[in-house]
Amino acid sequence: MNTISDKDTKYYYSRNLPHLFDIHKPVFITFRLKFTLPQSIIDELTKRKIEWQKTYDALDDKDKSAELKKKDVKHFHWFDILIAKSQETPKVLSNHEAATHVSDALHFHDDDRYELIAYCIMPNHVHVVICPKQKPDGDVFPLSKITYSWKRYSATKINKTLNLQGSLWQAESYDHLIKDENELYKVMEYVINNPVEAGLVEQWNEWKSTWIKDEYKPR
Repeated sequence: MNTISDKDTKYYYSRNLPHLFDIHKPVFITFRLKFTLPQSIIDELTKRKIEWQKTYDALDDKDKSAELKKKDVKHFHWFDILIAKSQETPKVLSNHEAATHVSDALHFHDDDRYELIAYCIMPNHVHVVICPKQKPDGDVFPLSKITYSWKRYSATKINKTLNLQGSLWQAESYDHLIKDENELYKVMEYVINNPVEAGLVEQWNEWKSTWIKDEYKPR
């Protein structure tokens, strides 16, 4: 997945990654707060999809094939940045204690059920990169149970801290299996630069709710 561009990433990471692909590939996961999409976002997404379709229809067969492979990634990126910039969506995770509850949930099963590689807690959604580990029976810990544990723990804590009630998280989560080392670098760059693209900070390390494992930090 290249959610930024097809050019080489501008950050460099240590090359200690092959072990991540020996048993099970890393996974990019996104989950967001439960809220009704503002009409402005729906309208903008619709407009961009119509424009994309017009551009796609004008391509030859070879270019259509290449563009079709990038379609889902483009649509995800549009949606992600639109909700990040929106002033009409809840910003529960801007609260420091709320964000801390999420980070605590992400770290809790690190080195147990998965290897935690990177995450970014945005005001209304969360990006995470993990590498699920094998259980004693040889099966890999299922993503559904991993994300459920994050949501359950953090929702309980956040609702209590902020005196909220009801469901906190959208039931569905987005996940994408990362196929190789090059894609992993691009995904990690996307995750840590999400606050920069949303105009919240100028440098990735200025966002206090971004974390990346030491050996993968930009040099």
